[in-house]
Amino acid sequence: ILALGLHFIGLAQPAMTNDVIMRWDFDGDESEDLDYLVGASRSSGLTEDWSVFYVLEPYRQTRFLKFDDRRVTFAHGESINAARPVCKTLIPNGPLPPIEFYNLVLLDYRAILREEWEYITITPRFETESDLLLGLKLVVSTGTHYGWIRLIRSVVDKHTAFEIGGYAYHPVPDEPIPAGQPPPLPPIQTQDGPEGLAFSWDSRWGPLVLESTTHLIPPITWEAVVEGAGDPVAISTDDEQRFYRLRQP
Repeated sequence: ILALGLHFIGLAQPAMTNDVIMRWDFDGDESEDLDYLVGASRSSGLTEDWSVFYVLEPYRQTRFLKFDDRRVTFAHGESINAARPVCKTLIPNGPLPPIEFYNLVLLDYRAILREEWEYITITPRFETESDLLLGLKLVVSTGTHYGWIRLIRSVVDKHTAFEIGGYAYHPVPDEPIPAGQPPPLPPIQTQDGPEGLAFSWDSRWGPLVLESTTHLIPPITWEAVVEGAGDPVAISTDDEQRFYRLRQP
């Protein structure tokens, strides 16, 4: 099961210090797998002239994926899987081979103080977007997992940073996940036993809650039966009709 450590750091505009906005440690090994950070430095040595960028920086073998060679972002529900191409930037380094970068730059601008702050886009990135769904390939201690990160902002301009609007990853290695949605839960397996029906499910999803109800006509009241990691659960049978489902706790 993937553990997750997050660390939030305050953000101001215009940014004038290098800082990490959010840091992910997906497998809990105390080494970051991904950072969302702001980088800022003076341009021309003038205190009133700054070069600023917001970037997602993967570590180790973590990578961002593109939907295809023409589109970086995913639409809601599109599959993020092993067939998607990796986002990378090649910088010429002749006569040596090009240098490969896997960072994903969201905003890149100059902030110049005249009578008021003026913001100038350096390289067009996502400055006209307000809602991004980015695909993620996580290579951590439990294997290769696929996930997504949603970035949102209420104001669309050259200098307003994106905030983290949500994220998810599939707990089972190598399984695809739909962009913007939680991973699908495993099917419930049933088998007749001496004490009634035995319910079980794939343990790789971790602890899930088995719930039941007597009908599927709204309003529906689901009752928790048991929470477990997929070991068989004996359910006594009677004449009452019941429906069952799994839910993440």
